[in-house]
Amino acid sequence: MILRSFTFICMLLLSGTILMAQNREKDEKREQEAAMEAEMKAKKEMLEQEEQKMRQMEIIYADQARSAERSARASSRSSSRSTGRTYVSSYGSNPDNVYVFSGDQSNQSQLTLRNSFDGNSSSSKGEFEVSEETHNFRVMINGKVKSGDIQIIVKYPNGKEFKNLTINSAAEISYSQSLTLKEGEESKYIGTWNYEIKATFAEGNYMLQLMTH
Repeated sequence: MILRSFTFICMLLLSGTILMAQNREKDEKREQEAAMEAEMKAKKEMLEQEEQKMRQMEIIYADQARSAERSARASSRSSSRSTGRTYVSSYGSNPDNVYVFSGDQSNQSQLTLRNSFDGNSSSSKGEFEVSEETHNFRVMINGKVKSGDIQIIVKYPNGKEFKNLTINSAAEISYSQSLTLKEGEESKYIGTWNYEIKATFAEGNYMLQLMTH
């Protein structure tokens, strides 16, 4: 009789231990599922924020390009002495990507390049002329990518690098630098500047703008 009671008590204790272990395992599983759900929700919110910022940047770039085009046309019409020209053509495979160049006798010129990428790789090069009448030179670079990177290199007329900037997923880039051509240093800036743009499996967009006056 005592042996049966002892056996029954042991079975109850064992069943209780097993039940507690099962409940503990269920609790841990629920906690893991809740943590995974919270992490997925946070990633989704972050992605939505990045997409919203990307759309805002695209709108800003489009507005800047349209504004540059309007300014160039207005400047061309405002002076009968002007011999400058404005070129507007597509840059890259997307017709919404616009290349704008303008120049006139007032010695104001501007080059705007912008493009977007969907995970592809490409490279391009170009030139920008700075004349002897130039007093100020300005470079602007903006961009953001979700993955991959976009490298933008701007070089002095002597071939040395003025700016070498890589846009990656670490942060949104907004760079601007203005130069005043001081007396005795003109030869450093006057001439043909070169730029190079390299996209490596990039998913994002950029804008490069060069201006003189």
